[in-house]
Amino acid sequence: MSTAIRKPFNWRRWRLVVTGGAIVGTILLLAILAPWVAPYSPFDLNVAQMLKGPSATHLLGTDELGRDVLSRVIHAARLSMMVAVLASLVGLVFGTLIGTLAAYFGGIVDLILMRLMEILFSFPAILLAIVLMASLGTSIFNAMIAIGIIFIPGFARLARATAESVLRQQYVEQARAIGMSHTRILVREILPNILAPLLVEAAVAFSYAVLLESALSFLGLGAQPPDPSWGNMLNTGRGFMGVAPWLSIVPGAAIFLTVFGFNMLGDGLRDAFDPQLRDE
Repeated sequence: MSTAIRKPFNWRRWRLVVTGGAIVGTILLLAILAPWVAPYSPFDLNVAQMLKGPSATHLLGTDELGRDVLSRVIHAARLSMMVAVLASLVGLVFGTLIGTLAAYFGGIVDLILMRLMEILFSFPAILLAIVLMASLGTSIFNAMIAIGIIFIPGFARLARATAESVLRQQYVEQARAIGMSHTRILVREILPNILAPLLVEAAVAFSYAVLLESALSFLGLGAQPPDPSWGNMLNTGRGFMGVAPWLSIVPGAAIFLTVFGFNMLGDGLRDAFDPQLRDE
């Protein structure tokens, strides 16, 4: 009787996934448990404690209205994570649908769909977001929709490229030969085989969504005061850099850690799913 040789866990291959996942998981956990983890309400005013530095009472200091900065940063993480997840899902779902249909049917369908994607892709992301927000109105829900629309062309191009390589495989030709419907071929044969690179792209899109949401809030087009957002906290803090630098440093550090964690997770997933590294 032969026994299979189990390979030891390849830490080198998964270290970025584990490290990035730990950072992202910690931020997500804080965001979910914000009402119970935050020491104060993000809306409580205390004029006697305005612009106080970090102390035992307020670990990261207070803002210009006496509100606890740590509590506001933790609650702002909920908004940023919600925007990142929903916007990335919008881009992933619609981009995958458009790219897969373009690759599968080809011809005039491919021409029309991908030319529309190229028109969207030609606009700078922040400019397109501002235009969409001006059209839809200023709200956090509209910010999610605007950021999601920005992501659609990137996901569509990736889905089209990967779907075209899958369409050349023999099992797709066999599915067509036995009379399998277009919907079944797309759902059962193509979609499962293009998910890996799309999930990697989604992890990177999360970090970009956090940056875009912060930029929109910084410009006054995202979350509106008094709701806490890392972007509007940065906008407020820039006026107090000389007397209270922590008002800008703390939300800036939160943005940095979140983007760093998502990028590390995306790079790790890319390495983990790379077939050239699979047997190393």
